[in-house]
Amino acid sequence: MTSNHHDVRSGERGFALLLVLLLIPIAIVIVVELAYTASLEYIAAENITDIGKIEYAIDGQLELTLAHLKYDRKSNEIDAEYDEWNTQDLRKRTDEDVQLSEQVFDEQGKFNLMRLVSGNDVSQARARRMLVDILDMFRDGIAAEREKGGDLDQGTAEDLAERIVKYLKREGGSGQVPKPKTTPLHTPLLLDELSFADDGKLLPSLLVDVKLKDAVAPGLHRYLTVYGTNKINLNTAPLVVLKAEFTNLQDRETFAQAIIDRRRSAPESAPSTGPTRPGPTTPTTGSTAGASTASTQGFPFAEVTGLTDGTVQGLTQEILTRNGIDPAVEFDVKSDFFGVRIEGATTRTQRAELYVLQRVKTEGFRFLLHQERVDRLLATGDDVTPSSDNP
Repeated sequence: MTSNHHDVRSGERGFALLLVLLLIPIAIVIVVELAYTASLEYIAAENITDIGKIEYAIDGQLELTLAHLKYDRKSNEIDAEYDEWNTQDLRKRTDEDVQLSEQVFDEQGKFNLMRLVSGNDVSQARARRMLVDILDMFRDGIAAEREKGGDLDQGTAEDLAERIVKYLKREGGSGQVPKPKTTPLHTPLLLDELSFADDGKLLPSLLVDVKLKDAVAPGLHRYLTVYGTNKINLNTAPLVVLKAEFTNLQDRETFAQAIIDRRRSAPESAPSTGPTRPGPTTPTTGSTAGASTASTQGFPFAEVTGLTDGTVQGLTQEILTRNGIDPAVEFDVKSDFFGVRIEGATTRTQRAELYVLQRVKTEGFRFLLHQERVDRLLATGDDVTPSSDNP
């Protein structure tokens, strides 16, 4: 009887030991899983904290930018690349442990897509040709597949321009595309809407900056807009947009750069008949090709008639006429429409915001767009201005 009882107890102990041995791996897995879950929750909590910091930092950066834009409206009757809202001081800043990067774009320095569907047939034809030229030139010389940031050929530019025109006229959009009521009619609400024009095959990759192995392919967001007036700001337009104004290829290569050289030149080096610029002293950091000196406030255009007053070397009314350019129709020297791209980042996470706003006469701002962006704003040659630190 004692022997049987002992055998039973031994069997129970053996079973208990076996059970423990079986449960230990399960317990280890549960503990590891709990530890892993806890670490993920801790990281998530840190990210949420960082996102809060970034959002507050971005809000503060925006308020700083609005103050500069408000001051600019009060102090300057014309725009310039040297204006305070375009300085390096605003582009890079640290707010506690948040690294901020910002760029302010003058929307009227870009080509307005509404020119394609407004005005008479002659003006629309000219606008279409300008769009083709911008598409053909904006990634000129970048060797890569076109879907990955490479240069577009003339045929592709023609095809895309035709698709964009048809989309803006609502003549070839595929699927059920929302069509909210806008003034004027068919105005896109944002530039990304162009992705519908080619079923999202190519245009999405063209709209954003693309990082390549040894270069950056600029996005069309730098040259096209759906905001502002149909006039292009002579004082802020990038080279690609200015080149598209000239139909004559020789004139294009000569005078587009000459316009930029003029607005970046020292006022004292220009003919006395040219306009002068009021405003604060320009920072003396850095220069770019085409600027005769970095210690001046530049020589922006006070009037569109300045194109032919002798301050743009060699440019005459005859040359403008043969290129189909009417300065009073094509150009302006002051803008009230701005795109503001702000990126905030910590060591753990990042966030990017886009604002488009209009300065109004009541000294306030009307916000036309606010959206979170997932594409990165990359440094390109078009970002180098006389107020930059880049040589």
